[in-house]
Amino acid sequence: MSGNDFQRYLHAKRTVDDRALDRRVLDRLAAALSDRARELSEPLRVLEVGAGVGTMPTRLLDRGVLPDRTRYVAVDERPENVAAARDYLRERGFDGNGNGTLRYDDDRTIDVELVVGDAFGIEGEYDLLIGQAFLDLVDLSWALPRLFDRLRSGGTFYFPITFDGGTIFVPELELDDRIAELYHRDMDERTRDGRSAGHSRTGRRLFSRVPEAGGEILAAGSSDWVVHPSYPADEAFFLRHILGTIEGALSGHQELDDAAFDAWVETRRGQIEREELTYVAHQLDVLGRV
Repeated sequence: MSGNDFQRYLHAKRTVDDRALDRRVLDRLAAALSDRARELSEPLRVLEVGAGVGTMPTRLLDRGVLPDRTRYVAVDERPENVAAARDYLRERGFDGNGNGTLRYDDDRTIDVELVVGDAFGIEGEYDLLIGQAFLDLVDLSWALPRLFDRLRSGGTFYFPITFDGGTIFVPELELDDRIAELYHRDMDERTRDGRSAGHSRTGRRLFSRVPEAGGEILAAGSSDWVVHPSYPADEAFFLRHILGTIEGALSGHQELDDAAFDAWVETRRGQIEREELTYVAHQLDVLGRV
């Protein structure tokens, strides 16, 4: 998949994420930030890691989660993602290239800084740390303490859309269970720079790993992706990307018959084109503080 296609995927999943996010956890986040903002004599400082194409700050503004006095730093390691975020935020009233003001309406604005960089190389202290669909791509035991180091005492963390071991397709096919098993195992065995690069059950692991890293969980809830016919917005493209990810991970796998797997992929592609496929991924939203 080309770079432009990946940014299109990130935009296409915005509507999927919007439906998935647990509203009770979001409400708890809004209350925590409101309390925090009243304690501060300066703007609330937010750091988002793996920020993608910039959909989170606008989402939090739309839902009334962010206080008016907010400085929002959005970090992503891919320059093309940051460029796409800049374009997207400009459509929403952002008036800068890398630094600027994002206007929600005439009365509500936040300051936003877009940064190309390593999530673990950002300096400073923040009141809120956000990592959406992020922790299931990193070594959790290594990452959590380093991320928590970026939070001020009493600071809040919000880890929505964290994958937790469920991949479901409807209508069911004979190979589904085996493909899901091998796909999750591929997630578990990924490495990057000599460390684990995620796990298929990261969501549930947060309940033990967060306290070990010095955090306290305040709220948690399910944030399953559910995409079913007829597909709104660009969600057919989203499904094609998910299918392509599975195909890339398992093509040529020694424990799968090549012809049977190819037939499974082609069947699923046809179901997307005919708007017959339903896809569910089980995920968790986790909110807490240090």
